[in-house]
Amino acid sequence: MRTSSSNKRCAVALLLACIGTAQAQQRPVPPIAPSSVPAAPASTNAPAQDSVDGTGDPLFDALTCRSGPDIGRLLPRLRRERPGDFVQTERQYSDPPMDLYRLETPVRAWGHESDAVVITASRVLMVVGGSADDVARVLEASLADSETPLSGPLDDLHALVLYTEERPGLQQRVLIGCEYRFPDLSLLEDPDDAWRKAPAP
Repeated sequence: MRTSSSNKRCAVALLLACIGTAQAQQRPVPPIAPSSVPAAPASTNAPAQDSVDGTGDPLFDALTCRSGPDIGRLLPRLRRERPGDFVQTERQYSDPPMDLYRLETPVRAWGHESDAVVITASRVLMVVGGSADDVARVLEASLADSETPLSGPLDDLHALVLYTEERPGLQQRVLIGCEYRFPDLSLLEDPDDAWRKAPAP
């Protein structure tokens, strides 16, 4: 039973409209506003924000907005569980900072498969080929076929994002994934990465 299909269509229609505007202005697509996706009914047995239903795969959960406040420990967990993928970045960018990782085993999410993942201070994104419109259409088809409501993981602290990227190595590629809006979150900070921080004077 797919009772949330109209909600999914509404959310994706808004996303497609944003993509057209963003491409004209060469800017990232803004996240889907929480108000545009009706919230899923809250469980009376669990806190609203701390109990996002995860699958046990930290990368898939992070890409699909299923991670909770523990998302801040994502990199250490990925380095422990997927050392072949996340010990070494393929490329690092600045302004704003983000890391590109190449995966030995591709990940599948939002109807797409990719062997490249980008992590920013607040976003976990997969890198896919095609135009933003094409990527959004595959996303829409995937959501239409899904038994999982789109509105489930999206709230004030989670947002689906999809935009094109033009930095070296990512030209004409589309980034799709999740933006996390937890206070003071920085997914790129990790005790093992002390070299990122300038030494104290």
